[in-house]
Amino acid sequence: MSIAHHPGEELLLSYASGAANEAVALLVASHLALCRQCRLVVASSEAAGGSLLEDIPPVAMSAQAYQSVLSRLDEPAAAIVRSAHLDSSVPAPLRAYIGNDIDGIAWRPIVSGLAHYPLVTRDGVRARLIRAEPGAGVAPHTHRGEEWTLVLTGSFSDVTGRYGPGDVQTTTPDIEHQPTADPGPACINLAVTDAPLVFRGFLPKLVGKMFGF
Repeated sequence: MSIAHHPGEELLLSYASGAANEAVALLVASHLALCRQCRLVVASSEAAGGSLLEDIPPVAMSAQAYQSVLSRLDEPAAAIVRSAHLDSSVPAPLRAYIGNDIDGIAWRPIVSGLAHYPLVTRDGVRARLIRAEPGAGVAPHTHRGEEWTLVLTGSFSDVTGRYGPGDVQTTTPDIEHQPTADPGPACINLAVTDAPLVFRGFLPKLVGKMFGF
């Protein structure tokens, strides 16, 4: 698998430090399952962080912090995967949310050729799967925040380029685009947003609001 587009360094460092939101961590961990280059970056960051911690004097944990840790023990973990040899087309971190079979997902239709499957919403950050048949795509839009998209199958293109399996696209409020699935297999993406999208036109705005985009 040839991966041309990777998460930004800030996103990888956030994941390595454990500071990433669950939805963001899921996307990064799923990319790491497919990308040896980024796994090495994260491993190096974790090693550097561990070395720094060894030099910090221990401090007693407050009762509030202790309870906060306990309350999160039951949350799904998007753990880093060290091997890229997978038994399924679904990256290992994503299997905790959808199982091993990506074809068994109960897709929710949006418009012709386009469907989605919500995964998790945490602190206003949403993760969902989006399936687009060849030629189908999301209406033109910008962003109120950031959006990260990991391609799982197929590919899509927009004004910023073409993205295939394992690629991660990062978009910000200054980018207006219309991602469209390329010819070939259906394009299935793991998309994470930290704010609503901004669509042009009444109908796209209405559809976006109805489906939580």
